[in-house]
Amino acid sequence: MHLLVKGFILSGISGLGWMGLFQLSNYLLTHYSKVKNWKISHHHIMNICEALVSGIQAIVSSVCGIIVVASCRHDVMWATNLLAPWYAWIGGSYFVYDTVAMYQVMVYRSGVGDFFVGCFYCVEFSGPFTNLRIILSRTGLKETRWYLANGLAMIISFTLCRILIFPYMYMAYGAQYNMRVLDVIRTIPLHCNVGSLIVFLPQVHWLRLMILGAIKMLRGKTISEAEEKID
Repeated sequence: MHLLVKGFILSGISGLGWMGLFQLSNYLLTHYSKVKNWKISHHHIMNICEALVSGIQAIVSSVCGIIVVASCRHDVMWATNLLAPWYAWIGGSYFVYDTVAMYQVMVYRSGVGDFFVGCFYCVEFSGPFTNLRIILSRTGLKETRWYLANGLAMIISFTLCRILIFPYMYMAYGAQYNMRVLDVIRTIPLHCNVGSLIVFLPQVHWLRLMILGAIKMLRGKTISEAEEKID
């Protein structure tokens, strides 16, 4: 059988496995919440199920990675392990499943929180500038004012839409319910704060790299290709 056909079969089977795991955890949690009179919305149950499957996928992926690294360490260029190409099919099917699961989570939120969904959409506002930076560099325009102007626009847009957007969401929520930001942090569910923090911290790190790159360029030094790949 052709390897491509085998890959699609493996991807299909694993995709059904991911979705089955999601539905099974959904069924068990829903049943448990009814038996224990657990006051939790179906949206939150779906969210927990998605997190459970995501965690399992992360563990499986990590185990496969460790096995591949350990078996190929003696020749990092030419040593092979079947897990490397085959898990790519399994991992690919996971992303298809994840798209379906995220859609269900969005549906079961019952239309609540469109403002916050929109805020996270705005995170991509800096994307055109980060990509234009690479385009200008590859087309030989790295030493021009266009590159510098785009870099400044990238830092400003990144700061607004990936850093300041987080306190803005807390302030907007607090303004609606006449609460201080600290009261908002204490009032909303813990997973909201933890989730925001997990997303927020990498943005601070990337902004730091951008600023260091800008300072380096203003001093007349050359920015490496690795330093440009920030998104």
